Amino acid sequence: MSARPSDTVRIEPLTEASLPACLEIYNYYVVNTAFSLEEAALTRQEYAARAERVTRRYPFLVAKDGDAVVGFAYLDVFNSRSAYRHTADLSIYVAHDALHRRVGAALLDTIEEAARAQGITTLISLITSENDNSCAFHERNGFVLEGDLHDVAVKFGRQVGVRYYRKRL
Repeated sequence: MSARPSDTVRIEPLTEASLPACLEIYNYYVVNTAFSLEEAALTRQEYAARAERVTRRYPFLVAKDGDAVVGFAYLDVFNSRSAYRHTADLSIYVAHDALHRRVGAALLDTIEEAARAQGITTLISLITSENDNSCAFHERNGFVLEGDLHDVAVKFGRQVGVRYYRKRL
């Protein structure tokens, strides 16, 4: 079981008011890292459309410390074919200045509860080969490495691979 975050961090559903802060967190990773394989920062409209699509079917949760958004997590379609309906793709992003405060663990615990309540039995996380901290986080929290796809993307002029992690709920 993951250690709990400080008592000041709370997890709640995404709201319109928290959308800009989530976008800022996400765009930091898009612009500064190869942890997201998008190459251009998303606009507010693009991110809002993504969030609206996701929340029609899946949970989208926000971690807040006081009024500040310090992270978010959401589930999404892993594969659109009906036989995959009990499997979901997991994304977790923590503000770069809130890392190592157990925000990710709190988000993961809460989204796993929501997933179970929705009948989801398997979570998949697709992590870029450059994101060692995320790989270690997933392994500490019961995810199993299922495979590597080497050099399937290019970001910042570098070949990047992806790693598939799976957790049975």
